[in-house]
Amino acid sequence: MSRRKSRKREKEHREKPVSKRRERMPREERRKQLIEVSRGVFSELGYEAASLEEIAERAGVSRPILYSHFGDKHGLFEAVVSEQIALVQQVVSESLMGPGEPREVVENSMRAFFTYVRDNPEGHAVLTRDAPVHISGSGLGVMLDGLAKDVALVIAAQMRAMGLDPSPAPIYANALIGIGTHVGRWWRDHPDVSLDQVTTQTTDFIWRGFGGLSQAAT
Repeated sequence: MSRRKSRKREKEHREKPVSKRRERMPREERRKQLIEVSRGVFSELGYEAASLEEIAERAGVSRPILYSHFGDKHGLFEAVVSEQIALVQQVVSESLMGPGEPREVVENSMRAFFTYVRDNPEGHAVLTRDAPVHISGSGLGVMLDGLAKDVALVIAAQMRAMGLDPSPAPIYANALIGIGTHVGRWWRDHPDVSLDQVTTQTTDFIWRGFGGLSQAAT
């Protein structure tokens, strides 16, 4: 190689812009990003088919980054599910504790839950999939147990106000939640049905049962 060509290459190398080192994302911000990406993968593929390789690739990180935040895939899945459980419990509990007549409270709670389903399809899909049998304390069952207790308290209070025995309140609460949960799964796959329609029709169906309580109190 001639000296002229060698000097030319050295000059080009010196003039070539040096790429900036990618800035590290703050740990909490990275954790949120990983949960968000993982939520999409789990909702799309399910727990068993989802892999840390796929999640890391979509997030643009290495697998050790995932391990440092969540330990393993079990820990990552639990983090995703816990986030969604907290979100559902918050929106539904707030509507249950709001003012209004009993039917209005039921309708507001149904609307809050269906709004969650509409606005968080990936999160709802993760919750309604079967959780791995070796992972306890996570998934739809835990969320429903917590909601059932909150709903039962509201129903019991209404039954006492009507002069009725409140002991069946947990039964009514679980029936109400079961209807909402299954309708929510169906509605996620039928977006042509409006929020108002699914809320009103579900509430009407539920309230026919509660209407019998009103008659029993008279």
